[in-house]
Amino acid sequence: MNRFFKIMIIGLLLVIAAFYFLVLPYTVKLITDYGRFTFDYVLSDTAMISKFGIGENRDPADYGYPNFEEVDFETLTDGLNLNGWYIAATKEGITQTLMINHGRTSNRLKTMKYLALIKETGLDSLYNVFIPDLRNSGKSDDAQTALGYEFAEDITGAMKMLKANYGQNEFVLWGFSMGAMASAITVNRPDLVEYAQSEGLKVDKLILDSPLSNIYATSKVASEEMGIPGFIFDMSFDKFDHVIDDWGDNMKFSFLLNNNPLPTLILYGNGDSTTPSSVLENEIMGLNNVKTELFEGADHVQLYTRPEYRDRYTQAVNDFLRK
Repeated sequence: MNRFFKIMIIGLLLVIAAFYFLVLPYTVKLITDYGRFTFDYVLSDTAMISKFGIGENRDPADYGYPNFEEVDFETLTDGLNLNGWYIAATKEGITQTLMINHGRTSNRLKTMKYLALIKETGLDSLYNVFIPDLRNSGKSDDAQTALGYEFAEDITGAMKMLKANYGQNEFVLWGFSMGAMASAITVNRPDLVEYAQSEGLKVDKLILDSPLSNIYATSKVASEEMGIPGFIFDMSFDKFDHVIDDWGDNMKFSFLLNNNPLPTLILYGNGDSTTPSSVLENEIMGLNNVKTELFEGADHVQLYTRPEYRDRYTQAVNDFLRK
Protein backbone atom coordinates (compact mmCIF):
# COMPACT_ATOMS: atom_id res chain seq x y z
CA MET A 1 0.00 0.00 0.00
CA ASN A 2 2.82 2.41 0.90
CA ARG A 3 4.44 1.65 -2.46
CA PHE A 4 1.14 2.46 -4.21
CA PHE A 5 0.89 5.85 -2.49
CA LYS A 6 4.51 6.63 -3.30
CA ILE A 7 3.87 5.88 -6.96
CA MET A 8 0.67 7.96 -6.88
CA ILE A 9 2.44 10.95 -5.28
CA ILE A 10 5.31 10.73 -7.75
CA GLY A 11 2.81 10.60 -10.62
CA LEU A 12 0.93 13.60 -9.25
CA LEU A 13 4.14 15.58 -8.91
CA LEU A 14 5.06 14.73 -12.50
CA VAL A 15 1.64 15.93 -13.70
CA ILE A 16 2.02 19.19 -11.76
CA ALA A 17 5.55 19.69 -13.11
CA ALA A 18 4.38 19.02 -16.67
CA PHE A 19 1.56 21.51 -16.22
CA TYR A 20 3.84 24.20 -14.83
CA PHE A 21 6.75 23.74 -17.22
CA LEU A 22 4.86 22.76 -20.39
CA VAL A 23 1.21 23.88 -20.31
CA LEU A 24 1.69 27.34 -18.75
CA PRO A 25 4.61 28.34 -21.02
CA TYR A 26 2.52 27.23 -24.00
CA THR A 27 -0.46 29.36 -22.98
CA VAL A 28 1.82 32.36 -22.34
CA LYS A 29 3.28 31.90 -25.83
CA LEU A 30 -0.24 32.20 -27.22
CA ILE A 31 -0.08 35.78 -25.95
CA THR A 32 3.53 36.72 -26.74
CA ASP A 33 4.22 34.83 -30.00
CA TYR A 34 2.63 35.18 -33.43
CA GLY A 35 3.79 35.05 -37.02
CA ARG A 36 5.60 38.09 -38.37
CA PHE A 37 3.51 39.90 -41.00
CA THR A 38 6.13 40.91 -43.54
CA PHE A 39 5.43 42.98 -46.66
CA ASP A 40 5.85 39.90 -48.85
CA TYR A 41 3.47 37.88 -46.70
CA VAL A 42 0.74 40.52 -46.98
CA LEU A 43 1.23 41.46 -50.61
CA SER A 44 1.20 37.86 -51.82
CA ASP A 45 -2.31 37.31 -50.45
CA THR A 46 -5.19 39.05 -52.24
CA ALA A 47 -7.54 38.44 -49.30
CA MET A 48 -5.12 40.16 -46.95
CA ILE A 49 -4.64 43.09 -49.32
CA SER A 50 -8.40 43.50 -49.28
CA LYS A 51 -8.51 43.27 -45.49
CA PHE A 52 -5.74 45.87 -45.21
CA GLY A 53 -7.79 48.15 -47.50
CA ILE A 54 -4.83 49.28 -49.63
CA GLY A 55 -5.83 48.20 -53.15
CA GLU A 56 -2.94 48.81 -55.55
CA ASN A 57 -1.14 51.21 -53.19
CA ARG A 58 2.22 50.14 -51.82
CA ASP A 59 3.84 53.19 -50.21
CA PRO A 60 3.16 56.87 -49.38
CA ALA A 61 3.93 57.98 -52.94
CA ASP A 62 0.71 56.26 -53.99
CA TYR A 63 -1.17 58.61 -51.64
CA GLY A 64 0.45 61.76 -53.01
CA TYR A 65 3.62 61.88 -50.91
CA PRO A 66 6.49 61.24 -53.34
CA ASN A 67 9.13 62.73 -51.04
CA PHE A 68 8.62 60.28 -48.17
CA GLU A 69 11.68 58.79 -46.49
CA GLU A 70 12.24 55.21 -45.34
CA VAL A 71 14.06 55.26 -42.02
CA ASP A 72 15.89 52.63 -39.97
CA PHE A 73 15.91 53.08 -36.20
CA GLU A 74 16.17 51.08 -32.97
CA THR A 75 13.71 50.37 -30.21
CA LEU A 76 14.53 52.08 -26.94
CA THR A 77 15.78 49.26 -24.71
CA ASP A 78 16.74 46.00 -26.41
CA GLY A 79 18.48 46.95 -29.66
CA LEU A 80 15.91 45.60 -32.10
CA ASN A 81 16.09 47.05 -35.60
CA LEU A 82 12.91 48.81 -36.71
CA ASN A 83 11.84 50.57 -39.88
CA GLY A 84 9.30 53.21 -40.84
CA TRP A 85 8.16 55.95 -43.24
CA TYR A 86 8.65 59.64 -42.45
CA ILE A 87 6.67 62.28 -44.33
CA ALA A 88 7.54 65.91 -43.76
CA ALA A 89 4.71 68.43 -43.43
CA THR A 90 3.92 70.56 -46.47
CA LYS A 91 4.79 73.66 -44.42
CA GLU A 92 8.27 74.29 -43.07
CA GLY A 93 9.00 74.64 -39.37
CA ILE A 94 6.44 72.07 -38.14
CA THR A 95 7.75 70.34 -34.99
CA GLN A 96 4.76 68.12 -34.26
CA THR A 97 4.53 64.59 -35.64
CA LEU A 98 1.49 62.37 -36.00
CA MET A 99 2.66 58.80 -35.41
CA ILE A 100 0.35 56.04 -36.68
CA ASN A 101 0.86 52.77 -34.79
CA HIS A 102 -0.47 49.45 -36.13
CA GLY A 103 -1.64 46.53 -34.02
CA ARG A 104 -0.89 42.83 -33.61
CA THR A 105 -0.61 40.63 -36.73
CA SER A 106 -0.26 43.72 -38.88
CA ASN A 107 2.31 46.17 -40.26
CA ARG A 108 2.52 49.71 -41.61
CA LEU A 109 0.91 48.74 -44.91
CA LYS A 110 -2.38 48.51 -43.01
CA THR A 111 -2.10 51.98 -41.48
CA MET A 112 -0.80 53.84 -44.55
CA LYS A 113 -4.33 54.21 -45.97
CA TYR A 114 -4.97 56.95 -43.39
CA LEU A 115 -2.61 59.09 -45.44
CA ALA A 116 -5.61 59.63 -47.73
CA LEU A 117 -7.51 61.15 -44.78
CA ILE A 118 -4.54 63.34 -43.88
CA LYS A 119 -4.16 64.58 -47.46
CA GLU A 120 -7.89 65.16 -47.92
CA THR A 121 -8.25 67.27 -44.79
CA GLY A 122 -5.02 69.24 -45.19
CA LEU A 123 -3.66 67.91 -41.90
CA ASP A 124 -0.35 67.37 -43.71
CA SER A 125 0.24 71.12 -43.37
CA LEU A 126 -0.05 70.90 -39.57
CA TYR A 127 1.76 67.64 -38.86
CA ASN A 128 4.69 65.61 -40.03
CA VAL A 129 3.71 61.93 -40.23
CA PHE A 130 5.60 58.84 -39.13
CA ILE A 131 4.31 55.31 -39.80
CA PRO A 132 6.49 52.64 -38.16
CA ASP A 133 6.71 48.90 -38.38
CA LEU A 134 6.79 48.00 -34.70
CA ARG A 135 8.60 44.86 -33.58
CA ASN A 136 7.73 41.56 -35.25
CA SER A 137 6.07 43.41 -38.14
CA GLY A 138 6.82 44.45 -41.72
CA LYS A 139 10.51 45.24 -42.18
CA SER A 140 11.32 45.27 -38.47
CA ASP A 141 13.02 42.46 -36.53
CA ASP A 142 11.38 39.29 -35.29
CA ALA A 143 10.53 39.50 -31.60
CA GLN A 144 8.06 38.50 -28.94
CA THR A 145 5.43 41.06 -28.03
CA ALA A 146 3.46 41.58 -24.86
CA LEU A 147 0.05 43.08 -25.65
CA GLY A 148 1.49 46.56 -26.15
CA TYR A 149 4.00 46.67 -23.29
CA GLU A 150 7.00 46.29 -25.62
CA PHE A 151 5.39 48.11 -28.57
CA ALA A 152 5.52 51.13 -26.24
CA GLU A 153 9.32 50.86 -26.15
CA ASP A 154 9.33 50.93 -29.96
CA ILE A 155 7.13 54.04 -30.02
CA THR A 156 9.46 55.79 -27.58
CA GLY A 157 12.44 54.69 -29.69
CA ALA A 158 10.73 56.24 -32.71
CA MET A 159 10.24 59.53 -30.87
CA LYS A 160 13.92 59.50 -29.89
CA MET A 161 14.91 59.00 -33.54
CA LEU A 162 12.52 61.67 -34.81
CA LYS A 163 14.01 64.24 -32.47
CA ALA A 164 17.58 63.29 -33.40
CA ASN A 165 16.98 63.14 -37.17
CA TYR A 166 14.24 65.72 -37.75
CA GLY A 167 14.09 67.96 -34.67
CA GLN A 168 10.64 66.68 -33.68
CA ASN A 169 9.67 66.93 -30.02
CA GLU A 170 5.85 66.98 -29.93
CA PHE A 171 3.70 64.04 -30.91
CA VAL A 172 0.17 62.77 -31.37
CA LEU A 173 -0.06 58.98 -31.10
CA TRP A 174 -2.74 57.38 -33.31
CA GLY A 175 -2.96 53.70 -32.43
CA PHE A 176 -4.98 50.73 -33.60
CA SER A 177 -5.94 47.72 -31.47
CA MET A 178 -2.78 46.62 -29.62
CA GLY A 179 -1.06 49.72 -31.03
CA ALA A 180 -3.71 51.78 -29.21
CA MET A 181 -2.90 50.07 -25.92
CA ALA A 182 0.81 50.62 -26.64
CA SER A 183 0.20 54.32 -27.30
CA ALA A 184 -1.53 54.71 -23.94
CA ILE A 185 1.22 52.74 -22.19
CA THR A 186 3.89 54.97 -23.75
CA VAL A 187 2.65 58.01 -21.84
CA ASN A 188 2.25 56.13 -18.55
CA ARG A 189 4.99 53.51 -18.12
CA PRO A 190 7.31 55.12 -15.57
CA ASP A 191 10.63 54.33 -17.27
CA LEU A 192 9.36 55.57 -20.64
CA VAL A 193 7.82 58.69 -19.13
CA GLU A 194 11.07 59.47 -17.31
CA TYR A 195 13.06 59.03 -20.52
CA ALA A 196 10.68 61.21 -22.54
CA GLN A 197 10.80 63.99 -19.95
CA SER A 198 14.60 63.88 -19.81
CA GLU A 199 14.77 64.20 -23.62
CA GLY A 200 12.09 66.88 -23.95
CA LEU A 201 9.67 64.58 -25.79
CA LYS A 202 5.99 65.42 -25.33
CA VAL A 203 2.81 63.62 -26.37
CA ASP A 204 -0.11 66.03 -26.70
CA LYS A 205 -3.03 63.83 -27.74
CA LEU A 206 -4.09 60.23 -28.35
CA ILE A 207 -6.32 58.78 -31.07
CA LEU A 208 -7.31 55.19 -30.32
CA ASP A 209 -9.12 53.07 -32.94
CA SER A 210 -10.70 49.72 -31.98
CA PRO A 211 -8.47 49.72 -28.90
CA LEU A 212 -7.42 46.89 -26.69
CA SER A 213 -8.62 48.59 -23.52
CA ASN A 214 -8.07 46.02 -20.74
CA ILE A 215 -5.62 43.20 -21.35
CA TYR A 216 -6.92 40.94 -18.58
CA ALA A 217 -10.63 41.32 -19.36
CA THR A 218 -10.17 41.01 -23.15
CA SER A 219 -7.86 37.99 -22.83
CA LYS A 220 -10.31 36.40 -20.40
CA VAL A 221 -13.13 36.70 -22.93
CA ALA A 222 -10.94 35.15 -25.64
CA SER A 223 -9.87 32.30 -23.36
CA GLU A 224 -13.48 31.47 -22.50
CA GLU A 225 -14.31 31.34 -26.20
CA MET A 226 -11.39 28.91 -26.66
CA GLY A 227 -12.70 26.74 -23.81
CA ILE A 228 -9.67 27.29 -21.56
CA PRO A 229 -10.58 26.61 -17.90
CA GLY A 230 -10.56 29.69 -15.72
CA PHE A 231 -7.89 28.46 -13.32
CA ILE A 232 -5.51 27.74 -16.21
CA PHE A 233 -6.12 31.21 -17.64
CA ASP A 234 -5.49 32.90 -14.30
CA MET A 235 -2.26 30.97 -13.72
CA SER A 236 -1.13 31.71 -17.28
CA PHE A 237 -1.93 35.39 -16.94
CA ASP A 238 -0.02 35.54 -13.68
CA LYS A 239 3.00 34.01 -15.41
CA PHE A 240 2.62 36.48 -18.30
CA ASP A 241 2.40 39.32 -15.79
CA HIS A 242 5.95 38.54 -14.67
CA VAL A 243 7.08 39.01 -18.31
CA ILE A 244 5.79 42.60 -18.20
CA ASP A 245 7.34 43.49 -14.85
CA ASP A 246 4.09 42.82 -12.96
CA TRP A 247 2.47 45.76 -14.74
CA GLY A 248 -0.56 43.85 -16.05
CA ASP A 249 -3.03 45.43 -13.67
CA ASN A 250 -2.14 48.86 -15.07
CA MET A 251 -2.73 47.86 -18.69
CA LYS A 252 -6.29 49.07 -18.77
CA PHE A 253 -7.78 52.38 -19.83
CA SER A 254 -9.45 53.07 -16.49
CA PHE A 255 -5.89 53.51 -15.20
CA LEU A 256 -3.95 54.68 -18.25
CA LEU A 257 -6.32 57.39 -19.50
CA ASN A 258 -6.98 58.62 -15.97
CA ASN A 259 -3.39 58.55 -14.73
CA ASN A 260 -2.25 60.77 -17.62
CA PRO A 261 -5.49 62.44 -18.78
CA LEU A 262 -4.46 63.60 -22.24
CA PRO A 263 -7.15 64.68 -24.72
CA THR A 264 -8.18 61.37 -26.27
CA LEU A 265 -10.41 60.42 -29.18
CA ILE A 266 -11.68 56.82 -29.21
CA LEU A 267 -13.27 55.40 -32.35
CA TYR A 268 -14.88 51.97 -32.04
CA GLY A 269 -17.57 49.66 -33.36
CA ASN A 270 -20.02 47.56 -31.39
CA GLY A 271 -19.64 44.72 -33.90
CA ASP A 272 -16.07 44.18 -32.71
CA SER A 273 -15.52 40.68 -31.31
CA THR A 274 -11.73 41.09 -31.00
CA THR A 275 -11.80 44.01 -28.58
CA PRO A 276 -15.39 43.98 -27.30
CA SER A 277 -17.11 47.33 -26.97
CA SER A 278 -18.59 46.30 -23.61
CA VAL A 279 -15.08 46.03 -22.12
CA LEU A 280 -14.07 49.39 -23.61
CA GLU A 281 -17.18 51.24 -22.45
CA ASN A 282 -16.70 49.97 -18.91
CA GLU A 283 -13.08 51.15 -18.94
CA ILE A 284 -13.74 54.71 -20.10
CA MET A 285 -16.88 55.40 -18.08
CA GLY A 286 -16.62 58.79 -16.38
CA LEU A 287 -13.37 59.88 -18.08
CA ASN A 288 -13.92 63.52 -19.04
CA ASN A 289 -10.80 63.76 -21.19
CA VAL A 290 -12.12 61.08 -23.57
CA LYS A 291 -14.30 61.80 -26.61
CA THR A 292 -15.88 58.78 -28.29
CA GLU A 293 -17.30 57.98 -31.73
CA LEU A 294 -19.35 54.79 -31.93
CA PHE A 295 -19.88 53.14 -35.33
CA GLU A 296 -22.86 50.81 -35.22
CA GLY A 297 -22.08 47.24 -36.27
CA ALA A 298 -18.52 48.01 -37.40
CA ASP A 299 -15.92 45.29 -36.90
CA HIS A 300 -12.41 45.48 -35.51
CA VAL A 301 -10.24 48.16 -37.21
CA GLN A 302 -12.79 48.32 -40.05
CA LEU A 303 -14.35 51.72 -39.34
CA TYR A 304 -12.69 53.95 -41.93
CA THR A 305 -12.98 51.30 -44.66
CA ARG A 306 -16.78 51.16 -44.48
CA PRO A 307 -18.11 53.65 -47.07
CA GLU A 308 -21.05 54.71 -44.92
CA TYR A 309 -18.71 55.66 -42.06
CA ARG A 310 -15.71 57.10 -43.90
CA ASP A 311 -16.88 60.73 -43.88
CA ARG A 312 -17.84 60.70 -40.18
CA TYR A 313 -14.56 59.03 -39.25
CA THR A 314 -12.64 61.61 -41.28
CA GLN A 315 -14.54 64.51 -39.70
CA ALA A 316 -14.01 63.21 -36.17
CA VAL A 317 -10.25 62.84 -36.64
CA ASN A 318 -9.92 66.20 -38.45
CA ASP A 319 -11.87 68.11 -35.81
CA PHE A 320 -9.92 66.49 -32.97
CA LEU A 321 -6.50 67.20 -34.47
CA ARG A 322 -7.35 70.83 -35.25
CA LYS A 323 -8.49 71.72 -31.73
